[in-house]
Order: sequence, then structure tokens, then C-alpha cells
Amino acid sequence: MTLMTLILQIVLTIPLTIILNFFQKNANRKINHILIPSIYIIIISALIPSIKTNIFLIVVFEIFIRNFYITNIINQDSEVSPQTFLLESILSIALSLFTYNYFISKVQTVVPNPNDIKGFIWFLIILYIVYLYKNSTQNKRKIEYDKIKALKTEKVIMHYAKLKNLYSPQIHSKNNVINNLTYAIMINEEYKNPKIYRQLKESINAFLKKEAYYGIMQEKSLYRVSDRTSIENAIVAFEKLLKNTTLKEREQIDKVLLNYSAEDKDRIINIYNIIVDFNKK
Repeated sequence: MTLMTLILQIVLTIPLTIILNFFQKNANRKINHILIPSIYIIIISALIPSIKTNIFLIVVFEIFIRNFYITNIINQDSEVSPQTFLLESILSIALSLFTYNYFISKVQTVVPNPNDIKGFIWFLIILYIVYLYKNSTQNKRKIEYDKIKALKTEKVIMHYAKLKNLYSPQIHSKNNVINNLTYAIMINEEYKNPKIYRQLKESINAFLKKEAYYGIMQEKSLYRVSDRTSIENAIVAFEKLLKNTTLKEREQIDKVLLNYSAEDKDRIINIYNIIVDFNKK
């Protein structure tokens, strides 16, 4: 190993330090500081074969120079503890020494010839084909999901238009959150309990004079309540609940839906968002 080779190796610690500093804030900082030096000396050996003798010394020089620069020149504490720095340094040197002894020093050149990389190229081809297949499958699923979502949105809008035509005289709160939320609750209720099924159940409960939930807004009562009356009573209750409120839109919704199940709440909010988006158009 000549003096010129040694000088070149010391100079080549500078790019390595820059690279390691670039990855200093990375989440995988530790693994980068251990692996990157070995990858670096392999690349340098490929680019400048004449200085590959004991090229692992680049890693050793870099560690000493970086430590000296941090503690003596810029007078700054290391971002890691001394124990961590020492452990990382030992592992980095050990891996670079292993790389040198078993990969770099035993070959004329570290650049692979075409025969050496045939298997790797086929591996990449297979990997890419798998990626294309997986990506294509995911795209198909996304398209199907978008179609289903669009269909659901279309049904919600159609239902909203029908209910607005029937019940808009009852739904005229000054608070538009209440209006849209009332429609969303009604649509959710009709999805859960179709009108015929709901009316049949209400007729039985009314005949038995049993306290039950009546009307499209499912008002709890001892007596039968019509859909229109249940809507009017719900609007009054919501306005009273949100009277003089300074709550934001989502906070108002959460307050109104406080006693609803998590499943119902999620569905109602989803329907509410569809209605709001539709009204913006």
C-alpha cells in the first residue's frame, strides 16, 4: 500500500461523511451508519480499483475524523451517546473489514461480469412481473370499489331528493347542520328499516299500547307518531340541544348523535357528507 493510496483513502472519507450526515436525521440512522460505509467502499473499489488495498481504512479514518470534528472543531456534543457511537463504530468497522476480506480483496474487480448477474437480472424480471400483476389487481379492486362507492352515493342522493320533496316543509331550521343531519338520519333509518317493515312493527306496538320507537326519526312514545310529527319533534329537540352554540360543524354532529351506536353514527356521518357535497355543486 503506497502513501498516495493512503492519502486518496483519507480524502475519500469526505464524501462518506457527507453521505452519513445526510442520513443523520433518518428514522433508520443506526442501520444506515453501519451499512453505508461497506456499500461505499465497494463502490469506490469498483470505480478506482487501484486503491482497493486495505480500503476498509476509509471507514476507520471517517469515524475518527467525524468524532474529532464534532468534539473539537465545532465543539458540539454528539447527537448519540458515547456508548452508542462506539457500538456503531465497531459494527461498521467489523462489517467493512468482513466486506474487504471476503468480497473486495479476493477478486480482481468487484464489478460483476454479465454471467455473474444473469440470475440477479432474472430475479429482477420476476419481481417486476409480480409487481405488475399486484398493481394491476389493486387497480381493478380500486375501480370496483369506486364503482360501488359511486353507486352508493347515487342511491343516497336519490333518497335525499325523494325525502326533500316529501318533508322539506318540516325541515327548515336556520342551522343547516340540523337540516342535513336530519335527512341523513332519515336515510339511515330507511336503509335499516324499510318503511313497510317499520309501519308493521309500529302498528303492532300501537295495538298493544306499548312504548316503542315511532316515525321515521324513531321517536320514543307510548302512542303512535307519524313520520312528519317525528321529524318536527326531532327538529325542535336538535335546535334546543344546539341553541346559542358556538360548536364547530363536527362537534354539533357529535352532540346530536351522542346516543347513537358507533355503527349508526359512522353511517349517518357518511350520508351527511354525501348530502353536503351534493349541495355544494
